[in-house]
Amino acid sequence: MINGHGDDLHQFKGGIKYNFSSNVYYKGCSSLLLKELESKVVQIQNYPSPAAKELNVLAAKHFDLDEDQFLFSNGATEAFYLIAQCFQHKKAIIVGPTFAEYEDACKINKLAHRFISREEIFETNYEDNLVFICNPNNPDGKILNFEEIESLLKSFPNAHFIIDEAYYEFTNAVNSVLPLIRTYSNISIVRSLTKTFAMPGLRLGYVISNSIVIHNLFALKMPWSVNSLAIASGVFIFNNYKKLTFDIDELLAETAVFKTQVNSIPYLNVMEGYTTYFLVELQKGTASELKKYLIENHQILVRNATNFTGLKGECIRLAVQSSIENSVLIKALKEWN
Repeated sequence: MINGHGDDLHQFKGGIKYNFSSNVYYKGCSSLLLKELESKVVQIQNYPSPAAKELNVLAAKHFDLDEDQFLFSNGATEAFYLIAQCFQHKKAIIVGPTFAEYEDACKINKLAHRFISREEIFETNYEDNLVFICNPNNPDGKILNFEEIESLLKSFPNAHFIIDEAYYEFTNAVNSVLPLIRTYSNISIVRSLTKTFAMPGLRLGYVISNSIVIHNLFALKMPWSVNSLAIASGVFIFNNYKKLTFDIDELLAETAVFKTQVNSIPYLNVMEGYTTYFLVELQKGTASELKKYLIENHQILVRNATNFTGLKGECIRLAVQSSIENSVLIKALKEWN
C-alpha cells in the first residue's frame, strides 16, 4: 500500500482546520443521508448480504442495464484489486501520472505493468493488455472524450480497458462512457459513490461491465466486503439520486474563481484541468516544505503530489472548498517565503 494518499487528515489528530487535500465534495454528506444512516445503525447487529446484490437491482434500474452487469465493492479500490487478480494472465499499461492503487493492485497480484504518459495514449499498442485510464484523471483533472475512448476500444479488441470514472460527476467537460458497455465487451467502468456523496469512510464503489467479467470478478470477491451501512447508503442514494447530487456548474464556477486566486500568486502555476481539483506547480521551494509550513502555521492540509509516478516538478493538489476556506488558503500562500 502506498504511503501518502490524499486526505491524510487522520495523521494530525485534530490539528487541521482546513482540508484541501481531499477530492471529496466539500459540503459533506447530505443531512438526508446521515439521517437515513442513523435509522439503519441497528442493522450492524446482523450480517449484511454477502454480495450486496440488492444494490445490483437498483443500479440496473437506474442505468438501464442488466443486474448481472454490476459488482459492488469496498470502495473503488477493492474493485481495482479484483480486476488485477482477474486479469493476471495479461500485462498491464497504466496511463499516468494517476491514482496509485492501479500500480499497487498490479504489484500485489504479480501483474507485469508499465506506465505511459498521456502524450503516448494514441501511439501505444494495447493489444492483449489490461489498460487503466482514469477519466477525468486524478490528480490533474485532465480528460479523454467519449470518441477518443471508443476509438481505443475499436482499435484493440483483445485489450481490456478499465475506465475509472470516480470523478465523472466532478466535471461537465466529458460524458461518461457508460453507453459503450452496451456495444463493447473489452471495457469495464469503475465508479465510487463515496466522492460525490462525501462518505469515504463507508467505502462503496462498483464495477460496470459485461456479465462474463462480472461473473469472474464475483468468483474472486470475498463475502461481506460491503458492510450494512454502506449497503443502506447505496440503497438510499439510488432511490434519491437527483435529490442528493450537487450542482456541477455551480461548483465549477467556484473552482474557476479559486484557480484565478491561486494563479495570481507569483510562485504558483495552476495546471490545466477540468475538475474541481487541480494541480499547482511550485516555482520555488518544494511541495513538502510548503505542506509543512501550511500545517504548522495555518492548520491547512494540502496534497503533496510529488509521489505520483511520472509527475514532474514540485506540485501540490488542491480541491475547491468554501469561499471562506479558499480565502484562508490564499492568504497563507501569499505569506510563504
